[in-house]
Amino acid sequence: MPMHDTPKYSPHLHCIYDEPAPTGHIGRGTHYSVVQALSWRSEKGELRQQAAVQNVAIIWDEDHDERIIPCVEALLMAGLLHAVSMIGERKGGVTIVFNSMSAARLSDEQKRAYREEVTRVINDVVDAKHGDSWAITFGEMTDVPSLAKDGYEIFHQYLIQDDVHKVDTYIRNINYLWNIDA
Repeated sequence: MPMHDTPKYSPHLHCIYDEPAPTGHIGRGTHYSVVQALSWRSEKGELRQQAAVQNVAIIWDEDHDERIIPCVEALLMAGLLHAVSMIGERKGGVTIVFNSMSAARLSDEQKRAYREEVTRVINDVVDAKHGDSWAITFGEMTDVPSLAKDGYEIFHQYLIQDDVHKVDTYIRNINYLWNIDA
């Protein structure tokens, strides 16, 4: 099987898997990439003595809007990427998916403060580069298996607009293939 070079989206993020265009039929041209970054923070946000490699999935819609990359870089540089499993951009909005360990270990107050800081960082990047702002939605990997949870369908429709069961399967498969919720 031939090896294919992945694009270099960023000098700070190593792309280990890339779908440059839609594969299959989910959402409005949904496809994804997986990037790796070094994380100096634990799931609780505490400094580690040694960096760990973190995988983050980027969920693209049909236009493969690379304006999301500077946002991911800014989260990394601000020490905020440690709690993220997935990030998606769709129709001028960003969806941040907390990893389940961070979601379980952070208090509601810590999550609120984290969401405020992430929103500020992303909108600073988008405003500085494009004079714009994006709506930002947050969800948790722990929401994925819970179809009964309030807000589940709404959160998943922001990430990928399709049948909630298809989105659930798609997200689970990315997680299983790339261990992004570790």
